Amino acid sequence: MRKLLPAPGPLRPLALATLLSRVGNGLLMTISVLYFHRIVGLSIAQVGLGLTVAGLFGLLASIPFGHLADRRGPRTLFVVLSLIGALVALLYPVIGTFWQFLAVASVVTVLDRGANAVRFALIAGVTQGPERVAARAYLRSMTNLGVTAGAGLGAIALSFGTPASYRLMYGVYVVLGVIAALVVLAVPRVAPRPRTDGPVWTALRDRGYLAVSGLNAAISIHYSVIDVAIPLWVVDHTNAPHWAAALPLIVNAAGVAVLQVRAARGIVDTASAARATRTGGLLLMASMVLFATASVGAAAAAIAVLAVAAAVQVAGELLQSSGSFLLGFDLAAEHAQGQYQGVWNTSTSVSSMVAPSVMTLLPLGLGVPGWIVLGIWFAVVGALFMPVVRWAAARQPVGSR
Repeated sequence: MRKLLPAPGPLRPLALATLLSRVGNGLLMTISVLYFHRIVGLSIAQVGLGLTVAGLFGLLASIPFGHLADRRGPRTLFVVLSLIGALVALLYPVIGTFWQFLAVASVVTVLDRGANAVRFALIAGVTQGPERVAARAYLRSMTNLGVTAGAGLGAIALSFGTPASYRLMYGVYVVLGVIAALVVLAVPRVAPRPRTDGPVWTALRDRGYLAVSGLNAAISIHYSVIDVAIPLWVVDHTNAPHWAAALPLIVNAAGVAVLQVRAARGIVDTASAARATRTGGLLLMASMVLFATASVGAAAAAIAVLAVAAAVQVAGELLQSSGSFLLGFDLAAEHAQGQYQGVWNTSTSVSSMVAPSVMTLLPLGLGVPGWIVLGIWFAVVGALFMPVVRWAAARQPVGSR
C-alpha cells in the first residue's frame, strides 16, 4: 500500500479523500439500481431513463464549475460541492416516486461532475509538470482500490436484501462523502487565477485542445469493454464457465491499482504522452482480437485466452490513461486550468455515455467482426494522437503552460 501513496505533501490528503469517496461510489454502483427497482418499485426502464437524464444534466456542470474554480480557487469550492452532494444523497432513502428519483439523481450528478472538474483544477494547482501525471496515477490507483472495496460493502447489503440494509449503505455513503470532503481541507489553499483580457470561455475557443479532448473521448470507450461487453460475451459466446466473466475485471482492477503509477513514470511531455497513447491503441486492438478468439475452443482454452486478453488490455489502458493525464493538463492554459479540466471531464463523460451503445452495436451485436472493427478503431484513434497533439501544442501561445 505504501508504494501506492504519494510522498508526504498535498497529494496525501487528496489520495485519502479519493479513496474514501470512491469507496462510496463503488457502494452506490453496486446497490442503486437494485434498490430503486426492488425496494422503491421503479421499473428498470425508469431507473435507466432517470440515470440517463441525470447524466445529461451532469454534462452541463463541468465547464461552469471549472471556470468558477479558476475565479474563486478550487479547494474550498471542491469541499463545498462535495459536502452538498453528500447531504443531498441523504434524500435517496426517502424517495418514493420516479420524479423524486429524477430530481435527486440529477442534483447529485451535477454536483459530482462539477466537483470532479474542480478536483482536477486543484491537482493542477498543487503540482507542476510531470508531477501532475504522477498525481493522477496515484489517485487512479486509489480510485480502483476504493471502488473495489465499495463493491464489497455493497455486496453485504445485497446478501441481506432488506430495505434497512440498503438504506444503511446510503448512510455509509454520506458519512464517507463528508469525511472525504473535510480531509481535503488539509490540502494547501490554491489562489484564484488572475483574470485576463481575453475571452471568458477560452477553453471552448481552443480548437487544438478540443480536438485532443475529442480523440481522448473516442479512445476512452475502451473502459466499457470490461464491464459491459465482456460479461455478456463470455456467457453467451464462449465455452468458458460463467465465473470467468469476472476474470478480466479482476485482472484489470488489480493491474491498474498496482501498475498505474509505474506506467506513468516515462511520460514527461506531450510528445511522450502521444507516443504512449499510440502504443496503447495498438495494445487495445490486440486485446480486442484476443477477446474475439475466446469464442473458439473449449472451456480451458477460453479461460486462458481471456486471461491473456485482459493482461494485454490493461497494458493498453495503463498507457492510454497515463498519456491522457498529461495531455489534459499540459495542453491547457495555466490561467484557466479549471475551465480546461471541465472541458476534458465533459469529453470523458460523453464517452462513458456513448460507450455502452457502442459495445451493444459492435462486439455484442456483430460478434467477432465487431471486435475487429472496435480494435481497428482504437488503433486508428491512437495513431491520430501523434499529429493532432503536435498541432495542438504548436498552437499554444508562449508562456501558456
